[in-house]
This record gives sequence, structure tokens and C-alpha cells, in this order.
Amino acid sequence: AVRYQFLFILKKLADQKIINWNPEKTNKDYISELKSADSKSDFKEVVYIFENVWYGEFEVDEQRYNYFKQKFLNFKI
Repeated sequence: AVRYQFLFILKKLADQKIINWNPEKTNKDYISELKSADSKSDFKEVVYIFENVWYGEFEVDEQRYNYFKQKFLNFKI
């Protein structure tokens, strides 16, 4: 579910032409494309969450997921 939340943000950024989506790009590439310092900071936070959940080796319980979900929902472009 965290991955879908992250992909949804990438899609919104690409749809609004804020980033140029490409499957070969890294999250660091997308961060560098953001112009606004606030957007960059907020995006770094959701990248951190995604990467730690997706590549980390720990379970995400309901409480932790709800916290992460709120961070994704609060991301504004």
C-alpha cells in the first residue's frame, strides 16, 4: 500500500509536468527536478518513507501504515 501511495504521487507530479517520469530515473533524479524548496523537502520525506518500507526489512503494522499514509496524503504539489 505504501508503494501505491508513492506511485500515485509520482503520477500526479508527472501529470502536472513537474517531473518527467522515466522508469530509468531514480528518486534522487526526481528530487532534483523539483523547483520549490518546500516541495523538495516534502518529497524527500515521502521518498524516505517509501525507500525504508520498500527496501527495509521490517513489518508495517496498521498504526505505522496510518502514520505513513497521512504523510502521503499531506503531500502537496
